[in-house]
Amino acid sequence: MKLADIDKLFDDAGGVRVVAALEVRESGVDPIGLRQINLDLMDNVAPGINNVTQHVRYYTFVAWAAWKASTQAAMEGVDDPQVIADLMERYEALYAWSHLLDGRPFRGATSLRQTIARTPEGQAFRFEGEVWEKYKRTRTNIMAPTEYGPSIKALRYLSLDEAIVTKQVMPAVMDFEARVQEVLSPHLLAVAPPSIKASEIEGFATRLSVEDPSDVERAVFRLMFHEIGSDELASPAMRRRKGTIDYLIGVLKELGPSTLDDIRKRFVVNRLPANIGGAVEHVTHSAIMLAYLQARQLQRLATEAMLLWTERVLTEENVGGAARSIPTEELVDRADAAAASLDDSYRASVTVGGYLTSIVSMGGHTGWPESATQPGTAVVDLMVSLREAQQKDPTQIPGLAARSFAVVKAVNDALKLTDLPQTSQRVIDGRPDRLPMSLMSTRLEAISERPRASMWAEIIQGWVIGQHVHWSAVRGGDGNQRLRIALEEAGWMRVRKRATGNFVPTADRLYTMLALGASCGLIQRTDDGRFGA
Repeated sequence: MKLADIDKLFDDAGGVRVVAALEVRESGVDPIGLRQINLDLMDNVAPGINNVTQHVRYYTFVAWAAWKASTQAAMEGVDDPQVIADLMERYEALYAWSHLLDGRPFRGATSLRQTIARTPEGQAFRFEGEVWEKYKRTRTNIMAPTEYGPSIKALRYLSLDEAIVTKQVMPAVMDFEARVQEVLSPHLLAVAPPSIKASEIEGFATRLSVEDPSDVERAVFRLMFHEIGSDELASPAMRRRKGTIDYLIGVLKELGPSTLDDIRKRFVVNRLPANIGGAVEHVTHSAIMLAYLQARQLQRLATEAMLLWTERVLTEENVGGAARSIPTEELVDRADAAAASLDDSYRASVTVGGYLTSIVSMGGHTGWPESATQPGTAVVDLMVSLREAQQKDPTQIPGLAARSFAVVKAVNDALKLTDLPQTSQRVIDGRPDRLPMSLMSTRLEAISERPRASMWAEIIQGWVIGQHVHWSAVRGGDGNQRLRIALEEAGWMRVRKRATGNFVPTADRLYTMLALGASCGLIQRTDDGRFGA
């Protein structure tokens, strides 16, 4: 309803009206708009996977379901695409239901629990009708964009239209089919909608667990995930993925059994291990990009942590109990004092450039970017400290953020001397509206001769509030309230009632790459959760 329509209503029938409370949907994902560069870097070094992909068997299952639905329909003389699609959904529902019965539900099992799984014990569920249609409408299937779908297509298990299983994958499909025939009765897979009792499908999960791929499945996945990258017809994404996996395996051979943070610390160094496998060109490229990624992760987390700090300061109340607006100058003074109380190097510095130089000098004989693994300047350690400060003591955030930005600049300045293809350089330096590391470094250099507190005017006004207001406006067309901070006559003011949650680093796909590598036998996983080669 437009404002003019509301005015007309009151003109036609004046008087007081009782109206419902205004409901504003709040949204807070990526409030400063920095996430996309992190995702671009991950797409560059780990194309074809996401933060969900962990199990090899999902790839086999979806390829088998597509092949089985097509061949089953053809065998029964049916060529209706809708029937084939319904068959695939039934096969997936059977697989998901069996795992739920076995106490190992798939992600997004709520829809299954509310529909098929409500079938009374001992009774059969018929795969047609209102409840079946409700399940299909509400479920999140394996091929969803937030699940395995993009990866299954990217690794060429299915064609882009999901209609064709690639020939390299067929050995895994046929191996899975042979095992299915030992577990499920043929009528459960036929075109005609069956009535199925839970007892008829329990073996689907126990005998064909999603966590336990066969040797054939592992071999096929190794081919599609890794080995295919050395083929002369391999796509750029295949070559980059293989280069990253080869680098990761080399790092694990050098380090021995390692945690995720052990590996991330080694990535910062940008040094090739001895006796690296694969094409050196692609491994070198992956090493550089992974070093950049670690620094970018810190830059994003430090900037978002400063948003949390700013909101916390703006939440303070005056004597009358009402939240007061705070001018930029006061925010700058508070940040400067907080940083000086935590960081000796910052307190001893007079200018912005003096502080940045003091952090660079901490590299000593080690040099950069390797110094970003040392005590006091370690990227991974600073991220841990920023997370803890948000939870326990936000007053520490400015000091940690100042150190983080100085470290990010030192790493960026060292890595920019490396040779990268133009396409990769655009991933790092592109998207100026997302505050890339090169732009952050340029802005710090521009104020290097100014008093150290000038850093906070740049960070708070430009990187935090400016970026936040810009992206709140850009994304504001869907009716959600994203704005957290607004400018009043006397200064900045918080405009949201709901407290900001703590920020964490962008999930970097390292775990899922390691999990897939362990699942297919490329690397090993120890009993205590470490990974090795």
